[in-house]
This record gives sequence, C-alpha cells and structure tokens, in this order.
Amino acid sequence: MNIAILGAPGCVGRTIIKRLLDSSQHKIIASYRIEEEIPKDIQNDRLIWKQVNLLNQSNAENFLQGSEILIYLIHSLGAKNFAELDIRLANSAGNAARQVGINKIIYLGGIVPDSRNVSPHLISRMKTGQALASHGIPVAEVRASILLATCSVSYLIVYFLAKRLPVMITPRWLNSLCAPIALEDAASFLAALIPRDINGHEVFEIGSDIVRYRELLSLCGKAIRGVGNIIIPVPLFAVHLSSLWIQLITRVPNSVGVALAEGLKSDTIPSKNRFREVTGRDPIPVQSVLKQLAEEMRKK
Repeated sequence: MNIAILGAPGCVGRTIIKRLLDSSQHKIIASYRIEEEIPKDIQNDRLIWKQVNLLNQSNAENFLQGSEILIYLIHSLGAKNFAELDIRLANSAGNAARQVGINKIIYLGGIVPDSRNVSPHLISRMKTGQALASHGIPVAEVRASILLATCSVSYLIVYFLAKRLPVMITPRWLNSLCAPIALEDAASFLAALIPRDINGHEVFEIGSDIVRYRELLSLCGKAIRGVGNIIIPVPLFAVHLSSLWIQLITRVPNSVGVALAEGLKSDTIPSKNRFREVTGRDPIPVQSVLKQLAEEMRKK
C-alpha cells in the first residue's frame, strides 16, 4: 500500500515514518517544502520524499497521486493567521485527495474540551478535521492531549519549566486536567488505523493517565532530579504574561506560547479513551514516559 504523509518532517511525522518502516511493508511518500526539512537520519528504499505546495492544487494532486491513504499532520501554529491557514490547507488537501481517489484520511488533532472557553488553537484543530471530512472521504480523526517526546514543543515547555524552576508561581488554571500520551503510543495508534475500516468522519480520543497540568510539571521535575517541583498557584495570571514567561524560560516563541497557554485553561481529557480498543493494549503510564524522556534529555 502507498501511504502519503503531509507534515512529514515534523516531530510526529518522523516518528510515524520510523514506525511504519519498522513494522510494515508500506511504501511511504513523505512531504517537504524545502530540502533543509528532510531528516538526514531516515533513509529507506520504501521512503520517497516529494516536495509539495498544498496551496497549489495541481501540485497537491501530483503529490497524492497513486496513494491509497493520506496521513495528515499539518499544523501551522507558528503562523500569525494559523486558524485561517489551517482551514485553507485542509480544504486543499481534502479536495486533492478526492480528485486522485484517496480511500481514507488519518488526521491527528487535539482533544476539544466540552466548554465555552475553548482556545482558538483547539478550535482550529477541530475545524481542520471538519474541513478534511467535508470532501466525502472517510476521515479517522485522532484527538490527543499533550504528546510526550523530546521533539514535542509541549513536552519541552514542561521539561524546561520543571528543570529550571524547582519552585514556581503558576496560574490557578493549571489545575485543569490533561491526559498526556507518549508520542510513540500515538504513532502506534495512527499505524493501527491504517487497516481499519472507517465510515464517514470517526473521532478517536486517546490518552494515558489523567493528571492536572501542575501535577505534570511536578512529575516531570521528579523524573529530572528525584524531587517534585513546589508549585504555588495564584488567581490572577494573564495568558499573555504566561506566554512571555514560557518564552523566557524555555525559548519557545511567544506566538506559540500564547496559543498553547490558552489551551491550558480547559480540561483536555478523552470522553471515551479508545486506545485499548484499537491497539489491544494500554498506553505507557505517564510517570514511566517522563522518566524515560528525562534520561534521553540528559544524553543530549
């Protein structure tokens, strides 16, 4: 089977490519925009890197031609107009997929809280899935909370805050719940959906242990130094101030920090965790993942 991956050079893309090369015989057509994006450490006879401009319809169709399944991983969070751009890119991909006869789209998005206070970032993730599904192709939309991996921006924010601030003052909304999951588990889940029949637009929510964001910070600190962080919540802590704080401590750009900080205000936990249903096993416990990642970070 030929599997096209859009957003392939990113953290998730590289992980799913390695997973598929190790565990299947599928041929992979992976996207890139500029040659500098192509990972030098992933080489295989079954992997082809192709340049693509999704906003050019004929170019997008040419990229997808001959593939049966599309794995869609694009997220333009760093762009100023990311919400608008996400929808344009998804519609272009969906239309091109319909034109060339793609059988199924597998899309990795985010868990959308059942709340009025949903961040623009998470709304954009939901609308991207809707846009992909609006072109008549079956869509398996995987919704996850925080992805834990040394290449994940969300994890790196948690890691550097926990490492550099043993005692920290945090917004009270860090009491919100999340369900982090190892990126390797998320990649396994995406791979498990390749042979699965999908009807219409089907949503799969996944996650590991449910914890509060402040607990995640403390657990990460414990994995790093053996002792959890002391966290002091305060009632007034603006999102903009939080993003500047994140940028100062972690070097994550302010625009990304704002979008991610806004998402912390709401619970992002699965209403129905479908990980075991699809993979036949439970995800790796959060504490085990954090310990493993802290060890990997020490070696960098």
